[in-house]
Amino acid sequence: MKKIEGSVGQGGDNLEDDVRLVQQLLNQRDLAPLGKLQEDGRNGPSTVEAIRQFQVRFLGMQSPDGRVDPDGRTFRQLGNGGTERGTGENTQTRKADRQTRTERVDPRVKETALTTGIIDELLPRLTDVRARVIAGFLSDADQFWKVNYHWEYLLQMVEHSLTLALKDDAKKELQGLRSSLIGCKPDPSSGYVTSPIGKPEDRSSVEDARQRHQTLSSAKRAFGKLVDSAELKQKSKKGEHAFDLAAAPVAPPGTSKHGSGYALDIEGENAAIKSLCKGLGASLVFDEKSHVHVEFKNGVNRS
Repeated sequence: MKKIEGSVGQGGDNLEDDVRLVQQLLNQRDLAPLGKLQEDGRNGPSTVEAIRQFQVRFLGMQSPDGRVDPDGRTFRQLGNGGTERGTGENTQTRKADRQTRTERVDPRVKETALTTGIIDELLPRLTDVRARVIAGFLSDADQFWKVNYHWEYLLQMVEHSLTLALKDDAKKELQGLRSSLIGCKPDPSSGYVTSPIGKPEDRSSVEDARQRHQTLSSAKRAFGKLVDSAELKQKSKKGEHAFDLAAAPVAPPGTSKHGSGYALDIEGENAAIKSLCKGLGASLVFDEKSHVHVEFKNGVNRS
C-alpha cells in the first residue's frame, strides 16, 4: 500500500499527493450522511470532518483530532480497506446480508415491518463498527417481561457482589437491596434471563408488576452508586458491561418507545454507534453505558 510523507488534516502538512491518497481511502468507507470527497488533493473542512467521523466510527475515539499521521493508528486503519455491503441483487450479496444479520442482530430481537426496515437500512452502515442489535419491538406484555428480566439480572449481580471482599456498610446495603428485590419477585421468580423474550409468562397482577418496576428502578439507582463507591467493578472478575447493565434504567411498562417499532438497543462501541446513528438521522440517541438506545422516528436518512 502507498504511504503518506506527511500528516493530513487538521494542522497537518497536507501535501497534495498525501491528501489525495487519504481522500481516496476515506471514499472507500461508508461515512453517510457525509458525501464522497472530491479527490483533488486539497485539504479543507470536508476532508477534516470525514477524518473525524472515520476516527469516531472506526476507531472509537472520544475526541477525534481530524488528522492522519504517517504510520499512525488512523492511517493504519484506513489502509485495512472498506467493507461496504452489496446490494443484495445476487446470491453472494444476499448470503452476505443473511450472514450480517446473524452476526449483528440477536436472535431474540422481535421486529415489526417498521423495525425490520430500520435494521435493514442500518446494518450496512455498521460493518466497520463493533455493534449488535439486542432489542427491537416490544409489546406491552414484552415490556412487563423486560422488567422481570432486569429484576432477575440485578438480583444475580447483587448476590454476586455479596461474595466480594467488601466493607461491612457496603455489604449491609447490598443485603438491603437483595431483600427489597425478593420482596417484589415475579411469579415464577426465575428464568427470564435465559429465556426468549416473553418467556416465562409472569402470573403476577398488573399492579404487582408496576410496583416491581418502581422498586427495581430505586434498586438500580442505589446499586449504580454502590458500583462506584464500593469499587465493585475493580473487585469483580466480571466485565464492566455486567455492572452497567445491572444499573441501566428501564422505562415503565407501556411507555417504552420499543412498543412503537422504531426504537433499537445496540451494544458495542458506544461512541461510534452514537456518532453513526446521529449522522443517519436518529431522533433520539441515549447512552445507557451497557448499550445505546436509539430511535428513528422518521426512518434512517439515506442521503
